[in-house]
Amino acid sequence: MTEYTNGKTSETESSTSGSSAVPIDIKTNTKRRTKAHPHPYLADNFYPIFEETVGDEGIECQVVGTLPSSLSKGQYVRTGPNSIDVPSDTAYHHWFDGSVSLSLGQLEGPGSVISAIVHLIWYQLKIAFYGLKTIGDGNTALTFVQSRLLALQEAGMPVEAAVPTLDTVGHYFFEDGKDRSSRPPKQKGVRPVVTAHPKVDPKTGEFIFFSWQLTFPHAVYSVVSPEGKKVVWEQPIAGIKKTSMMHDFAVTPYYSIIIHVPFLLDPPNNIKNGKPLISFNENEPTRFGIIPRYYDAKKDQVIWFESRASHIFHTANAWDETDADGNVVAVCMTAARAERMVSDIILWQKSGPDAYGGGKTKEELKKTYGAPGSGDYSVQDPDGTYLTLYRFDLKTKEVQMTTLCSSTAEFPVINYDRYMQPDLRYVYAATILEGTPGVGLKIDGIVKTDVRAILAKKQGLECLDQLKNAGGEGRWELGTEALQEVEKTARQVHKFGPHMYGGEALFVPNTPRADGQPLAEDDGHLLVYVYDERQLEDGLAKKEQWTELWVFDAKKIGQDIKPVAKVRIPRRIPYGFHGLWVTKEQIEANKQMRKQRRVSTA
Repeated sequence: MTEYTNGKTSETESSTSGSSAVPIDIKTNTKRRTKAHPHPYLADNFYPIFEETVGDEGIECQVVGTLPSSLSKGQYVRTGPNSIDVPSDTAYHHWFDGSVSLSLGQLEGPGSVISAIVHLIWYQLKIAFYGLKTIGDGNTALTFVQSRLLALQEAGMPVEAAVPTLDTVGHYFFEDGKDRSSRPPKQKGVRPVVTAHPKVDPKTGEFIFFSWQLTFPHAVYSVVSPEGKKVVWEQPIAGIKKTSMMHDFAVTPYYSIIIHVPFLLDPPNNIKNGKPLISFNENEPTRFGIIPRYYDAKKDQVIWFESRASHIFHTANAWDETDADGNVVAVCMTAARAERMVSDIILWQKSGPDAYGGGKTKEELKKTYGAPGSGDYSVQDPDGTYLTLYRFDLKTKEVQMTTLCSSTAEFPVINYDRYMQPDLRYVYAATILEGTPGVGLKIDGIVKTDVRAILAKKQGLECLDQLKNAGGEGRWELGTEALQEVEKTARQVHKFGPHMYGGEALFVPNTPRADGQPLAEDDGHLLVYVYDERQLEDGLAKKEQWTELWVFDAKKIGQDIKPVAKVRIPRRIPYGFHGLWVTKEQIEANKQMRKQRRVSTA
């Protein structure tokens, strides 16, 4: 994790000044490579770093431009995968692997059932040997709740870290407000607790999450009050028969939306068909389960909706649609949608003497794909992720999909102070470089979409009965031409430039206005790390490296509009996942909480 504070950065400071935060009993492979690793997600700027910058003073950074006052005394924290021990050149590896390499690779051909059993046994032996209570290592996303900074992963317990030092405190278990950090859970074995993307209600302060697991019931749901009380705790979500990698979900003031994508851990069928143990099944629908905020599995039914097979990694916003009497008639959600699990991510095993599997097939690479918005999803790039409105009609049980942006858009972020509000206008997302065989997925820009403008256009076309239905399922689409026409004013794009790649652009609101007037929704700045790959030589970082933190005015995004500030950090920061802005008030609250903890345990 890397922080930015007052013109200096500090990368995972240690709890003991001047020493490494990496435990001495963990062996690290720090041998300098003379040849780039052949795996796409262990080459170039995906390659992990082994050095830590320690000390309270951080490192000096060059600032070009003017840093906004809203960033004063706050802290930008970002996490991502960074394997401590780099796998061999022929080993299985996946981009999502983090501190340790415990991945289950693709198993094909004769003897694959035996291989699967051996892998699973070896996996369990590693867990037992290291005494692991959870498989999570906090490499995916971050949240701040109950005065704590928590690092999260797909299916593990949250890891608490102190701010601003980023010292690791331990696992956090949500024990009804009691301070039991680092205490082992009551249950035995490896057990997921929190999804990578929990939600914090900006009005109530409630912490809402689910977790998926390998065994029945496959997913459970929880709500924790701001004080730490378990309002809803691990309620089984009915109707899920297969384990799915459900990365994100969404919440409204009244409901939560569980997204069961057909990216399934289905060993019998996957092994039989020569697929990885967890694989996307294009023959099964994507299912959406709508449950009340305070779901009780004994009393409440899950309302399940189905759409064509598709994959959703991240949601942006969600809200309730009501009638004139205030009754909820539909639940709406915006999310980044792809026709399948993006194939450029599935680069985890050798498929030949010089290449890793994954990516588009040769036939797909030759194909010309149609622009989104037509309603004919079969002609779209199956790896393209497009911001999409989902409307779940509670009366007809129909799923209505509308494409909101013709640019590829992933890692969508919003002004989270306005989360769950139906009139939220802007979604900021990362544009994805068009896939290249054998190259990892890279982010090459930012796109800002005015969702309200797109939906106003849709409403106008709907009144005129001019919505498209080219593909049989797309009758709620604007049509490609209408979408591109409204995007002339409703979409703004900034590409970083040749050889420049980055990550998620995080929105940070401005400080309150001196005159007391409310801030506009896009009154704020976008923070994004950008790396110039011209620093690489033959896929290796061989010389002094730098990464820049670019700060954009969120109101003004465009190709000809430059960042208001660039902070040059004299370190290489590998491509990562999600970040979080921690305010100065949250930092102070965390310090006070940790101080009280020390007093109470003295």
